[in-house]
Amino acid sequence: MDLAVRAYAAMKRVQDSAAANHVLVTHGGTATFLLAAWIGMPIDAAGRIHFRFASGGISLLRKDDRYHSHEITQLNDTSHLQ
Repeated sequence: MDLAVRAYAAMKRVQDSAAANHVLVTHGGTATFLLAAWIGMPIDAAGRIHFRFASGGISLLRKDDRYHSHEITQLNDTSHLQ
């Protein structure tokens, strides 16, 4: 749970930032919690999901300007590694 708390806090800092773009580099377990925080999953439920990530995989998160929804537009893409 400590890892989830830290990941949720990190995602909050990203979301509160005025910067247009961010790059986060992390391990797979932490990435799952970051995605859970991104989509607004309550932290108490974050332990119910698990995303598998390959080393070097890239995920792209986007906030829709019109609807203010949080999208996962790319998940664990490894095509750049081939």
